[in-house]
Amino acid sequence: MRKIKLLILSLLVGVLYGPQLHAQDGYDSWAGVKVKFLNSYDEALKEAAATNKPIFFDCFANWAVPCHSMNRVVFSDEKFAQWLNEHFVCLCLEMTAPENQYLVQKYNVRFYAHFLILDPQGNLIHRIVGGSKLPEFQEQVARGLDPQRTLIGMNKRFEDGERGLDFLRDYIKVLGEADEGDKQEEILNIFVGKIDTIDLVKKKNWNIFTKVVKDISSSYYSFLLAHYDEFVEENGKDVVNHLMAGLNIRALYPYLFNSEGYGLLDINAIEDVISRYLSKENEVFPYLKIVKARGEGRIADILVLLDSCGTVFPPEILRTIDVSLVSLIKDYPNWKAEIESYLQKKLSQATLPSAIQEYKDALLELDNIGKGVKFEEGTFAEALALAKKENKLVFMDCYTAWCGPCKILAKKIFPIKEIGDFFNAHFVNIQMDMEKGEGKELAKRYDVKAYPTLLIVDADGNLVHRVTGVRPPQQLLEQMERGLSEETAYAPVKAKYDAGDRSPRVVTEYLLNMFAAGDMSEAQMNQAAKDYFASLSDEEKLSGEMIVFFENFATEPTHEAARYFLLHWKEYEALAADRDAAEKALLRIYFPALMNVLPEPDLNDANLSAVLADIKEAGILKEKTTLAYLVKVVELAADKDWEGMFKFYQKKVSKLTYKFGQMNLDMLWKRFWQFIPQEMKGEVKAYLEAEQRAAVKTSVNNYKNLLEALQ
Repeated sequence: MRKIKLLILSLLVGVLYGPQLHAQDGYDSWAGVKVKFLNSYDEALKEAAATNKPIFFDCFANWAVPCHSMNRVVFSDEKFAQWLNEHFVCLCLEMTAPENQYLVQKYNVRFYAHFLILDPQGNLIHRIVGGSKLPEFQEQVARGLDPQRTLIGMNKRFEDGERGLDFLRDYIKVLGEADEGDKQEEILNIFVGKIDTIDLVKKKNWNIFTKVVKDISSSYYSFLLAHYDEFVEENGKDVVNHLMAGLNIRALYPYLFNSEGYGLLDINAIEDVISRYLSKENEVFPYLKIVKARGEGRIADILVLLDSCGTVFPPEILRTIDVSLVSLIKDYPNWKAEIESYLQKKLSQATLPSAIQEYKDALLELDNIGKGVKFEEGTFAEALALAKKENKLVFMDCYTAWCGPCKILAKKIFPIKEIGDFFNAHFVNIQMDMEKGEGKELAKRYDVKAYPTLLIVDADGNLVHRVTGVRPPQQLLEQMERGLSEETAYAPVKAKYDAGDRSPRVVTEYLLNMFAAGDMSEAQMNQAAKDYFASLSDEEKLSGEMIVFFENFATEPTHEAARYFLLHWKEYEALAADRDAAEKALLRIYFPALMNVLPEPDLNDANLSAVLADIKEAGILKEKTTLAYLVKVVELAADKDWEGMFKFYQKKVSKLTYKFGQMNLDMLWKRFWQFIPQEMKGEVKAYLEAEQRAAVKTSVNNYKNLLEALQ
């Protein structure tokens, strides 16, 4: 759910209540709330002190569905609201608001829904993590009225030495409601150590038993099977079978999506137990059937099962099973067409944007199978040997099993044909889990601390280039291409810099590499660039090599380096090896700043006026350059002279020799489109279509996309 910051009007005089406050933000979950929530922590403390009541504190997060569910189901109950208002001062705050972060820290609020009970001085006395229905929730809150039964009260009783079974049983319940997992585990161990194991069968100990029987490998699970009839007689068959089904679903769950390790799962023992005790209609059986079919490679059966029993699974789990089918193609390539057909069908049935995107991503991944990066299966040493044999470098994807961005690379980036073509041509590619096997030693050797880290090493194992994080395909290619040249690669550039080379090119590449490798933050990189520029003499600044520095680090018109470059533009143009290099760098600095004031620029704005004054002072407007023409476009847009602008494009912009600059100016029509007269739109389209036909190959798609957008 999209996060929208709620207004906390704690500075207003008087008392504001939750329903009125939150209803103004359009959240209908507040429409029926009957609880009189204050929206000021200080006001709540004052009222609690005046009435000598505890405070019921609803720690609200607007993005959290459980918080809204509690509004609709619990806090809208008139009888409960009356009871709560009578016994407590009620407080609700949006905990994600910056002004409430000190309360998040003060009370250690980690999950939502989250409820606290405070004494009139604001001290925590009880905690409830997670919502529940009535009357259970009221029973949980009522503990806040009995000092002996609150979380803090129970903690003190335990510290004072109380160890009775009834107390421990109740204490375990309170710790569970407060999400005090470690403490609860400690008390569980004390409890089960004090009673005869057979007494776990009793109804009063059922909640204890469900917490100690953690999985089907547990000795308590064997105890459950051995005493099944006694458990059923004491607690009821439905309750016992629900636990048994849940434990087996937990065991089967990972293998719904991946058959790795399936051979270690005793699937026959699971089938034997659930067939003996549970009815065939129990929800565990679809889990069993799909896992078994996947483990045995019965792809046709998986597809039939997903069609026939898919409604058993929550939608999110079903989608995850569906998209995981792509991974089967590695071992069962002949089933690609059938799996593709199944995913296409599920895509056509999907309605949620997130679900549609997941199926599209899966189909794209399926289409790219065999076209992307080819990763070798051997050891690091074998990869080095192969690289030496093929006269290539080694690319190593350093990942971990828990790293989400690593999975994005593996599933969405590496399978792309364009990526595969580049990597397969230049590298021997390997993937290495840096927390397993030889990956642990490689992580130390190459000082890998962030994931994903992408390394290029030579055939002798020497580091050549380093990049961290996920990047879009084109950016990834650009970064990896930097690793192919000693002028731009991480290790050789760093060696030059460490040896004292402070030439503009080396400094520029060094700073870019440090940031890409995660060795510098963006702020550190920019400060280092600023310090470097300040250290140069005018003679040193007027070097052709400085253009690449300006292009990368003088990225805002307000930068001292940007203004210096602008005022000496003609000198740099004469120094540049590439005739368009200086203009390209200028555009990178000034085009975004001027483009962002469109389509309705205010020429009286101080910042815009300062930028335009600098450009005029530099004499740019006398030149037939993209930047000079962009200033003219800004002035015409300020006057809303659309006819004059179109004529200017026809007579001047279309004649620019720097075609990259012309294309960028042409793209601005998208910003003007809603403002220009209807009768002019046909002429503008005709102009853009003509420019598309005349465009260089790399710009054709930009014009195509622009024309489609204008439709």
